[in-house]
Amino acid sequence: MNFLKRAEQILCVGVVLIVGLAGTVGEAQTQKKTSQSNAAPAKPTPPPAKAAPARGNDTGGGRPPVGKTATQPPTTQNHPLTQHPIDPVGKPTASSSPLKYEPSSPNVTAKQLPGGHTEYHDAASNRIVTTNSRGDVTRIESRGLAGTTAISRGPRGERTVVAGRPGARVVSYGAHRGFVERTVRPGYISRTYVGGGRSYAHVFREYSYHGVSYYRYVPGFYYGPRFYAWALSPWGVPVRYALWSGFLAPPWVGFYAGYFAPYPTYASPDLWLTDYVIGQNLSLAYDSQQAGNPDPSAPAPAAQQQQADPQLSPAMKALIADEVRQQLAAEKAAAAEPTPTSTQQTPPEAEPPALNQKFFVVSSSLEVTTIPNKTDKPAVAQTACSLTPGDVIQRITKQVVDGGVTVEVESSKPGDCARDSNATVQLADLQEMHNQFREQIDSGLKTLAENQAKGLPTAPASGERPVQEGTALPAPDAETQLVAQETAGTNLEAQVRQGGS
Repeated sequence: MNFLKRAEQILCVGVVLIVGLAGTVGEAQTQKKTSQSNAAPAKPTPPPAKAAPARGNDTGGGRPPVGKTATQPPTTQNHPLTQHPIDPVGKPTASSSPLKYEPSSPNVTAKQLPGGHTEYHDAASNRIVTTNSRGDVTRIESRGLAGTTAISRGPRGERTVVAGRPGARVVSYGAHRGFVERTVRPGYISRTYVGGGRSYAHVFREYSYHGVSYYRYVPGFYYGPRFYAWALSPWGVPVRYALWSGFLAPPWVGFYAGYFAPYPTYASPDLWLTDYVIGQNLSLAYDSQQAGNPDPSAPAPAAQQQQADPQLSPAMKALIADEVRQQLAAEKAAAAEPTPTSTQQTPPEAEPPALNQKFFVVSSSLEVTTIPNKTDKPAVAQTACSLTPGDVIQRITKQVVDGGVTVEVESSKPGDCARDSNATVQLADLQEMHNQFREQIDSGLKTLAENQAKGLPTAPASGERPVQEGTALPAPDAETQLVAQETAGTNLEAQVRQGGS
């Protein structure tokens, strides 16, 4: 009986398996017939596209400079930290639609500005909105009892919010990136910078030149002669720096891969500092772009195309490296001089250090108007365009006219002012670029002095000594003010998007 019962169970299982298999095969055949009946006729496979010739990273016809090897920017489209899209050629694209303005109030008056811009003045809300030739908002200025708030928008949606007045400002590039400015003593201000989860303060001294007021950076410390000698000397063997490539790279490296490629190796500290300075400004531009594009699901606007390859060339980086070396030499000389005291009178007239610097890395978003140069035809019209952090300009004159200095755009990102175009930059803004240049070099030197740049040669004892004139405590509520200001800026833009109501 047990044998028969066991055989019966086996037979039942076999029947079930056969039925199931038959059903599966039948279903597969049915799906195959259905798919064949619904499929479109097969099209012949087109021949493969002809590969485009590779381009170098020079500023000319695609060949690397003589004696140099072209380096490819790191491929980071799939980088886990990259939060913004990169198109096939590495050009950054915005992640939200441009801010538009259509006035709905009868109190709004319009005024045409050079370069195709239009300025709308809303008398009821005491607000000024400026749009470019495409109707995108480039600036919002709102005046109230609490002071003036200005929002500047770059071509990729970069947003900077400024509130207050010189000596008492809050400048934000995002909820957790920017600085708070305050007066620490007559003729001196401090800026508490917030970024990367930390805060620190730098000091600036007020000067004037031909009726233009400006601030000059005061270093918070100097190093010993031995350390400066090391910073100005080549290393024995070129070394790699892994933190700007591969999966260790910060998000801005991948986002601007079509514009900037770090050196594959570094033969001296000044070359590493050059990439450090450029990287600090591109990081700022990246954070501003994030702050201005809070909706990653919105369609990206079409980027304004440039007339030439925007790649920041090795030749251009070499010129920036020259500026870095000159600044290091100047700081070495200043460190050997007696440190001035804060009781010294502010000179009524002093030439800004920016007028002795030739090449500048743009450190904040600026809206400028191009001017004809010697090679332009008389019929060439002025155009308004933007300079954003990481672009490179050259000062071509020391003459100050109406507070401005003529510059030439040497390297720029897609959508910014075209390369080789001339424009006027306010002297105070040019000096701010010089200030940021010095700050960033000092920050990079501190990283080297503390041997925090992992993989680079160990620095000698720094001999660091503080400079009392350049020392200030950070404002304890700086990040709170930045968060509040970004919220207010978002609310103001929402009102403008709705027509100013």
